[in-house]
Parts: sequence; C-alpha cells; structure tokens
Amino acid sequence: MLAELVPKFLARCRQTVEEFHGAAQSGDLTVARRIGHSLFGTASSFGFDEMAAIGREIEQAARDGDSAALKGLAERLEAHVARVRPVLD
Repeated sequence: MLAELVPKFLARCRQTVEEFHGAAQSGDLTVARRIGHSLFGTASSFGFDEMAAIGREIEQAARDGDSAALKGLAERLEAHVARVRPVLD
C-alpha cells in the first residue's frame, strides 16, 4: 500500500512547494501556516522526518509572522523535496 501512496505524496509535495513559494512571496500567513501544518502531519505519518521538521518550522514562522524565515524555508523545502526518493523494501 505504501508503494502506491508514497509516490503520490511526493508528487503532491512538488505541487505544495509551488503553492508555498507563492504564499511566502505574497506574505499569505494563513496559507503558509496551513501548508506547514499539513506537511508536518502527513510527512510524519510517512516517516519523512526532515520534511516534517520543515513543515513544523513553516507553521511556526507563519504563526510568528516571520516573512523572511518563510522565504528561506520555501527554498529549503524545494531543495529537500527535489532530492527525496522513496526506498521501499
């Protein structure tokens, strides 16, 4: 079942990166917080700990109204998602 779900999750993450870039650039804290919260929960459930940690940081930065941190996190998330590959045994 994970063999089907994980690739779909990672494809969705690539879309999320674009959505988050837009939110970070426009200063939309509500969307950024939602993305961070969702990313944290879903990535945690799949065992993507680093991605979950980024999601938590996004959520906190949005709560704090830290636009500069959000822009940096957008770049960090993009780089992370670009290099993640599922390894299913």
